[in-house]
Amino acid sequence: MILHLIDSAGMYGAEKVILTLLEELKSSAFPGILGCIRERETDAPQIAKEAKKFGIPIHYFTMKRGPNLFGLQQILRFIKDRDIHIVHSHGYKPNIFLSLIPNKKFKTISTVHGWAKDTVGVRGRVYEFLDSKALKRIDSIVTVSKAVVDYLIKKGIRKEKIELIYNGIKMNNNPHSFNIPKIRQGYGLPKDAFVIGAVGRLTKVKGHSYLIEAMPSILNEIKNCYLVIAGEGPLKEDLMSLIKKNNLLNNVKLIGYTEDIGEFLAMIDLFVMPSLSEGLPIALLEAMANEKPIIASNVGGIPEVITSEDTGILIQPTDSSAISKVIKKLYHDKDKITRMAVMGKKIVKDNFSSVSMAEEYIRIYSVLIS
Repeated sequence: MILHLIDSAGMYGAEKVILTLLEELKSSAFPGILGCIRERETDAPQIAKEAKKFGIPIHYFTMKRGPNLFGLQQILRFIKDRDIHIVHSHGYKPNIFLSLIPNKKFKTISTVHGWAKDTVGVRGRVYEFLDSKALKRIDSIVTVSKAVVDYLIKKGIRKEKIELIYNGIKMNNNPHSFNIPKIRQGYGLPKDAFVIGAVGRLTKVKGHSYLIEAMPSILNEIKNCYLVIAGEGPLKEDLMSLIKKNNLLNNVKLIGYTEDIGEFLAMIDLFVMPSLSEGLPIALLEAMANEKPIIASNVGGIPEVITSEDTGILIQPTDSSAISKVIKKLYHDKDKITRMAVMGKKIVKDNFSSVSMAEEYIRIYSVLIS
């Protein structure tokens, strides 16, 4: 039995990867328990709610924020009582907890889902510094892209300690099964609109402001264009102010967290990911699996997925002008849009499946306990 530890603040890419992995491992030799760190007894992280739907066992560790000896004792007691042989951590807090345990009688593995680098504030850089130190005391480290491998090596992590496992998703065999006009009506969109979609937490690192700033130029040429951004986050008010400043209230919508990502992706015509930094984004894989043409920043693990213009178009981050130019060009090239959509789905099916991801984790777990 493997304990997967996470301190989750929402339902984002890392959470989706963990749930997909736990679901795939249910009938394997390494079934898992989702260990959720929370601050209050009444807290129920979204990842736990989703795990319950899949019949994944859950255990809560309730503790105050910051250094917490009581919290560490809780985790150790649970590991001992349940005879846990491997603890798989996801995120800086579980990593730091595990690094503080001397003479561990269990093996540890951590997946580094991404690395924010220079896009976080002072507090974020402190956490990343502590995390880089903690990772040196973890038995095995998994990264989700070559870009993250390179960054960890620069941070002093030994190369031989790092494994690369690309994120995987479950494929949607019929992405055309949705009633698109009805979905668009629900979002207040015309049925014949050209809809650009973006998915991600509303934070600086996701670069949504640059996509919003591109909209006035796009609307000069594509009058029926709409931008819909799915996600919650601390920059919501700032982004709303930017939308109002550019007189975009009619054409740009912030719809918050959406539980049915398949439905959201089905009703858009183009997916844009203007991130400043990424590991290997699940939202990107989901959009490609749903046959959506892609425009994305040339950062992190994104160019490891989009390797040619047959599967997507890469742009430099923070470049609103480039976003506008590429969107307008694609709008007038329907054949290219269709080719990109078909090839994108094939790339994900062949290289980023949940089954192959789980098989790679099983291989590492087997080595850890051998």
